[in-house]
Amino acid sequence: MIKVLWIALGGSLGALLRHAVSSLALRLAPPDVPWGTLAANLLGCFLIGALWVLANRYSFPQEVRVFVFTGGIGSLTTFSTYGLESLLLLREGRVLMGLGNILLSNVLGLALVALGAACALLVLGESVTAVAGMQQ
Repeated sequence: MIKVLWIALGGSLGALLRHAVSSLALRLAPPDVPWGTLAANLLGCFLIGALWVLANRYSFPQEVRVFVFTGGIGSLTTFSTYGLESLLLLREGRVLMGLGNILLSNVLGLALVALGAACALLVLGESVTAVAGMQQ
């Protein structure tokens, strides 16, 4: 139960950080590109890389790890976890697995965004061809 509380606390802080980063990015950059999401994902990637090294070097206890990684960075972005796991596979010499993870995550991720949009349009009784334009 305590583990769940650590995750929840880290998650709420990570979500607040995501909101702050996204808001700042949107104030500083034109709105035609999802700069807020990009900024949150890139910050999460940087943080997970730096904190992973520190967690291993200084033997962070399990409670701190779930607070930071699962809760905090997990709610900031899951893209960072994908990046770390892909890098670890490549560094371990599991190149095919690492590249496969990168390829499948991107290709299937985009495909599932389109599929999810198509399913929602079908439920709404609208044309699925609108998915190509991702009309709102």
